[in-house]
Amino acid sequence: MTESAGRGPAVIILDMAKGYGWEPGSFGYDMVACVARLKDAAHAAVVPVLYVTSMRRPTDNLGNETRMLVSTDALEVIPELQPTDRDILVYKRYLSGFSHNDLDYTLRTMGCDRVIIAGASTDNTVLWTSADAHQCRYAVVVVDDCTMVHREQEPPGAKECALRIIRSVLHGEVLMLDEVIDRYLNVESSAVRR
Repeated sequence: MTESAGRGPAVIILDMAKGYGWEPGSFGYDMVACVARLKDAAHAAVVPVLYVTSMRRPTDNLGNETRMLVSTDALEVIPELQPTDRDILVYKRYLSGFSHNDLDYTLRTMGCDRVIIAGASTDNTVLWTSADAHQCRYAVVVVDDCTMVHREQEPPGAKECALRIIRSVLHGEVLMLDEVIDRYLNVESSAVRR
């Protein structure tokens, strides 16, 4: 699939919900401003924004895991990244953003052939979502400064190892936010695409 075929990108923001502890001063919170800038650039370029977050049910048999339970405010996107009416919210049931939901169907019906991925965590949900996107034949772009490992105690180099897999195995692009905006969310080029 190519951009010349009249198709376009979508931005996928992963696991930026209240239940993950995104609070000012918390580990990795400084990334939130970058993700907000990505979201704003996508809106300006009229590129779809999809929020994908985990959802758990008491029947999931996850032991003492009580985060992200259905019907709780833990599922809400953090205030700094609140979706607009045109954004789409999708719940994933396991590691990948494509896990047991209609994300692939939604992207295809919108005519998307490229996914621009941001959020947490690089060595988990970002990596699994990138792998599934690749297997579903989407071009994959991961925004380096809009992803992070979500736990401070991760082994050194966990993020870099995940990004290496995305580049070498999945043939995805790993770019900084400014380059993503310039290449894929540029208002002038999006006007030509429409």
